[in-house]
Amino acid sequence: MSTHSKSSVYIGNLDERVSERVLYDILIQAGRLVDLHIPRDKETDRPKGYAFAEYESEDIAEYAVRLFSGLVTLYNRTLKFAISGRDKPSHNTPSTVASASSFPHKLRSAPSPINSMEISPNSIGLSTPRISDFPLNYPPGSP
Repeated sequence: MSTHSKSSVYIGNLDERVSERVLYDILIQAGRLVDLHIPRDKETDRPKGYAFAEYESEDIAEYAVRLFSGLVTLYNRTLKFAISGRDKPSHNTPSTVASASSFPHKLRSAPSPINSMEISPNSIGLSTPRISDFPLNYPPGSP
């Protein structure tokens, strides 16, 4: 993780079953991620229950905190979001709310929460197409 704390977001209340890929797929909805880190216990190698995501800019990080706070639930745990280094998670206080015009990118609609106890590749849109999904168009007279 770099030292750009104003563009880094703390994600708390993270279940140890949440993979970096699933968390990345959620967080990228707010804007471009520069880095994502889920700290692990040195002795057990199990996740510690929180993560840090560094966004491209401070504005995108602030937007991500506002967008995801109270919205994202994984394994029946509502994740907590805050700009790294601040004392408490953001609750859309005036000091952390910026107007939509201050963002360099188009605002996106809020993502749907993942409430499933089990996340499969199909539940996050990573399904593999089957041959039967494609119509076969044989020319006339072919076997």
